[in-house]
Amino acid sequence: MSDFPRFLFRVKDRQIEDEARRMMDVYDIGDVEIRRDDTIADAWLEDYKTMKTTYGLEEIQAYLDQLTK
Repeated sequence: MSDFPRFLFRVKDRQIEDEARRMMDVYDIGDVEIRRDDTIADAWLEDYKTMKTTYGLEEIQAYLDQLTK
């Protein structure tokens, strides 16, 4: 089993980081690394299993909704 997380969640600031952590808790996803990056617009999520990147909190939430159904 690899220690490499499935998801990388990049966030612009502390407020969005807190939202990302809440989102991961709601979807019960622990296989994630959350990093702050002030060079991005707000947030993006990379899913290493499907090799898909999703941009924006609303789009990320919709993606996770579909993924966890």
